[in-house]
Amino acid sequence: MFAKSGPTWDLILGGAIALAVGALGWLDIATVRTWDAADASIREFGTLLTVLSGSLAALWWNQSARLPSTSADEDAPAFQSQRDASILNGAAATFTVVSLFCSVFAGSPWGSMGSCISAIGVLILLTFAGSDIRQAIPISLRLRPQLREICVAILITIGAAALLLHLKM
Repeated sequence: MFAKSGPTWDLILGGAIALAVGALGWLDIATVRTWDAADASIREFGTLLTVLSGSLAALWWNQSARLPSTSADEDAPAFQSQRDASILNGAAATFTVVSLFCSVFAGSPWGSMGSCISAIGVLILLTFAGSDIRQAIPISLRLRPQLREICVAILITIGAAALLLHLKM
């Protein structure tokens, strides 16, 4: 009936993430009293999203680069390792573009055409990134972490905590 691995599930997952990010951005604007405060708050929100999406992209690029060399260590077939590397490359490419759009969003004045277009771009990319996210996370968790990846995971955790603290204020 409803498979949790089909295109519909991927669209629902990506749409839920995009809806959550859009709702957080809207709450960020709705809770401030002045235009200047909204501009500063939304720029900080965009910067935090840039850090989070850029960190995810860096993590997945790094893991995909070392995947073919780990296939001999794990006795996995070569095609599975290449498939996993391709999935991680796709997720990293998607989140690199999300990071780029978030940086434009953070650098543009709130309410400007550039800010609106980049915000729409982020939401569209996240909506259709459900498959990338659903497939890349299990591969990332399956790999043995290296020091660089541990540091990036710490950066992701700090960025997520800063985002939550930003939204509380």
